[in-house]
Amino acid sequence: MMDYLNNSISSKKILKEYLNFIADFEKEIKREKNIPKEENIWNYMIKNSDRTGIIKSYRYTVHGSGFKIEKDHIICEYDKAPLNEYEIKFSFWKFKIFVETNFNGFLINEHTLKKDLYNMVSEDILSWLIIDGVIWNIYQANLP
Repeated sequence: MMDYLNNSISSKKILKEYLNFIADFEKEIKREKNIPKEENIWNYMIKNSDRTGIIKSYRYTVHGSGFKIEKDHIICEYDKAPLNEYEIKFSFWKFKIFVETNFNGFLINEHTLKKDLYNMVSEDILSWLIIDGVIWNIYQANLP
């Protein structure tokens, strides 16, 4: 197994791949279902009771406040409910599952990955989800 921290891959690069994976899925689903560019796809899917399906090579499930997407054995989960100005919300565990399924064979040091995500909050790459003054252990970002 390879340690992603000792190779050319970094948590920032993985975050970029995670967000690009989501952006590619959303582009395909908007095109396939004729969803207006400005409309939140989660709102559209809930309103139209479209909970599961396959678009191109993406298998998707709409859940609570977001999506679970699978493509080529890669699992990507994220939240999309429009709570604030950030498009994407995700937990450490959702991000870790993406890393594990996308970079098969890489060792993941959970402590280091959490620290990297925390540092990205400090660098304003990510933000914490704050609801009614309560800081949740949920990361937020906008799509590229």
